[in-house]
Amino acid sequence: MSVGVFAGGCSNFGGKVAAVVNGQVITQTEVDQRMARLSPSYRQALAGDSRRLLEEMIMETILLQEARRRGLDRDAEVDKLVREAKRQILLGRLLETVRDGKTGQVTELEIAKNYEQNKSLYMEPETFRASHILVQTEQEAKKVFERLKSGEDFSKVAQEVSIDSTKAKGGDIGYFSKGQLIPEFETACESLQPGQTSGIVKTQIGYHVIKLTEKKAARQLALDEVRERIRKQLSTQQQQQQVETFIQQLRAKAQVQIKNGNLASKAVPAAPISNKPAAESAAPQR
Repeated sequence: MSVGVFAGGCSNFGGKVAAVVNGQVITQTEVDQRMARLSPSYRQALAGDSRRLLEEMIMETILLQEARRRGLDRDAEVDKLVREAKRQILLGRLLETVRDGKTGQVTELEIAKNYEQNKSLYMEPETFRASHILVQTEQEAKKVFERLKSGEDFSKVAQEVSIDSTKAKGGDIGYFSKGQLIPEFETACESLQPGQTSGIVKTQIGYHVIKLTEKKAARQLALDEVRERIRKQLSTQQQQQQVETFIQQLRAKAQVQIKNGNLASKAVPAAPISNKPAAESAAPQR
């Protein structure tokens, strides 16, 4: 097949030709479809660069051509894997169809009821914002403490002597809640009021002097703030229940004969089947 036949034209498979690899056409439509099927994170990494994706598809085509040249497409193990992949795709597609079928709308009453029953789940924890100066020895920490006590600017001292990566921001570590940082550090912050500076705090990574810049009390999130989160949760539960009911109905109608006497005597629950979309359960992860 001549490459020149396709230059700037259209392929017999429809769509503008993007590349021809050893006579095999890759159309722009195929590139666009591949881009649309990528995971959001990988699509973001590509930054919508179709040329980079095309280069990948070209290399993939070259490798597949070589695999076929070596007869691997007729390999028994490959055939077995293809059949298993098709089986998983069919199962996933079936459940995807059932799950995405007609599902009752989540009502405002259901949302409000869920909110009231699970209020503890919709709490915003107490949060802190702090800056710190980290040094290796207690002696260095004492010098830092004395400089701050004499009135030197906390941010300036942090930029000069801190060994932590936050030194470029004057020691600011941003917002955090309990359980996210080293316990001794959090305990020191809990004892401070905004604007106050701690004494010397020893942790496993060194010696700190901490300045609390902000403290936000824990609060109950209002229904309006979590309404959509609850709606999605309840909708997902509805879909899962729909799939489970579908599976149970099929199992109840099926004529099943277990021939192995040892297995027949054991009462076991039905084996779970993945409820993932077909594309998610079968597509290779990038």
